[in-house]
Amino acid sequence: MDFVKIILGSYNMILHYNSIMKKQFFPLALILIAGVSVCVARRKREKPELRFTDCGKNPHRPIFFYDFKANPIPIITPGTLYVSMAGNISYDLPRRISIKLEVKKYFIGIAFLVPCFDSNIGSCTYDNICANLETFERRQRCPKRLRNFNIQCHCPFQAGEFNFKDLALNIPKIGGFAGAFVKVRGDYEVVFKVLDENTEELGCLNLRFTIKRRHKGWLFKI
Repeated sequence: MDFVKIILGSYNMILHYNSIMKKQFFPLALILIAGVSVCVARRKREKPELRFTDCGKNPHRPIFFYDFKANPIPIITPGTLYVSMAGNISYDLPRRISIKLEVKKYFIGIAFLVPCFDSNIGSCTYDNICANLETFERRQRCPKRLRNFNIQCHCPFQAGEFNFKDLALNIPKIGGFAGAFVKVRGDYEVVFKVLDENTEELGCLNLRFTIKRRHKGWLFKI
């Protein structure tokens, strides 16, 4: 009998405790929900922007990035992106260089690494890009749109300033499993590293931006 009284007494205490907790935490929950709503609304009102930093850690690296701009922001996919960039190469780069990309997408403020899809989308490494540019070197002639911007198209890339404005880049439609990452608007971070054959850093560029899928509507397309 005493055991039953203890059980009933404990049950009544739990009910009383729950009642108190509900009274105390219900206003707190309302405040929390209101705060989250304000943060979400504020984020929606924020104008999307592109942020860049020179992320090079080696003080003796040859490549320095001074400026990077892109238009439109957010980036529309598929579509055309106009890129402007300025920087400096302090000495001639080696004939064998690689590009390493690290791509992250943010979900509710948490960064997730985007894997490499089909060896060309996402966080991929492009080994010995100079081998792919040998055709231009043999011809001693770069594609017209690169010549118009005075951009070298083959190795070794020579020392000097580089500065171009509004270079048109085609942003294709991304299908398959990789397309799931860009089906809706999202925030991204890309780390672009230039490495020599010993994986020593030659230069590094960090970009933060927003991607938005092109909307095909009845009255408009965005």
